[in-house]
Amino acid sequence: MKKNIIFVSTALWIGGIESALVNLLNHIDYNKYNVTCLILYNYTDMAHRIPEECKLIVADRDKTVSFKEPYKYSRLFHLLEKPQNASEFRLLIWKILCFLLKAPEAKLYAAYIKKQMKNEHFDTAAIYSDVVAETAVRAISADKFLMFYHHGSMRRVYHDKYGYKKSEKIITVSPSQANLLKDFIPEYKNKIIAINNIIDVESILERSAEPISVKFPENTFNMVSCGRLSPAKGMDIAVESAKVLIEKGFTDFNWYFVGGGPEEKNLKEQIEALGLSQHVHLLGMQSNPYPYIANAHLSVQPSRFEGHSVAIMESKILGLPIVATKAAAKEQITDGVNGALCDTDPNALAEAILRVAMDKELLNKFAEASKAENFNTKNAENLNELYKNF
Repeated sequence: MKKNIIFVSTALWIGGIESALVNLLNHIDYNKYNVTCLILYNYTDMAHRIPEECKLIVADRDKTVSFKEPYKYSRLFHLLEKPQNASEFRLLIWKILCFLLKAPEAKLYAAYIKKQMKNEHFDTAAIYSDVVAETAVRAISADKFLMFYHHGSMRRVYHDKYGYKKSEKIITVSPSQANLLKDFIPEYKNKIIAINNIIDVESILERSAEPISVKFPENTFNMVSCGRLSPAKGMDIAVESAKVLIEKGFTDFNWYFVGGGPEEKNLKEQIEALGLSQHVHLLGMQSNPYPYIANAHLSVQPSRFEGHSVAIMESKILGLPIVATKAAAKEQITDGVNGALCDTDPNALAEAILRVAMDKELLNKFAEASKAENFNTKNAENLNELYKNF
């Protein structure tokens, strides 16, 4: 008899967590499991990559997508959104409203989902995005809950203690991340385990051959950095390191950033202020980033915080040499063996890039090391670990 599993996440916009979820949904054994994916916002950029066997439910507060009835309290939810550029008095009013009404609205929303799903029961509910934990626990009827934790930082991200308490296991994406989380929430340390993300090797290779919309120059050294344009991903550090490269006389390069996010405006201003427009290019969010990775000479990951980097796994699959900060990849890269590691600092990053870019033998060595990793074997091992917990 098949087990019924539901994954609950924020949305299916383009991002690392969302890619990891889609990859997982594409590798689950549908002969053993009936799978549902519930998202809470109607952002479905990656929905076309979900297999037909997986039932997708969109429970948006503002739009009636998968359910017959609309959510009646969407105005109340938006009233509780933090006002931008507000006066101190307006912020005080907002805080009072949140204190009085945020919890009741969350319960109303969970009750709405529960009713629309007709109290459907699941063997396991997997909370894939931690910010939806309380909604998932209140809205979903399940024998047990699992909670995924994807972040590299402990103190700069959301922690839902309600979700931790109700979950049977808390799944991190790397052993070091598991140890950090155990130290951060010791009361739940016995629940915390590590299982790496699933990566869709065949899809990445196939999609990397699709046409590229921005042609990379053939006579320059081309680098690519993929990730959300947020402080955690360190793209501002990369921009500063581009300036250092030029100051050191390495000017024959183009550096492409693939991704969107809240720091895009600041990064544009930083690039202009440093006179780097001819060298550093923001390509925005791309539904298919793989041709850009495949056409580059070097993958650079400048993150301040990272769990288990999907971008680094994708770069390895596409056979790229990799330079990364220790914060981004200390568990995925062995310095000098299958890539170069450095401190999270513009000068250190520039030095590491120069060390690799100026040494063709080292470039080739790292590229061959990337190609040699067997992700299909790792996928099978990680899936078996997940199945044990389902």
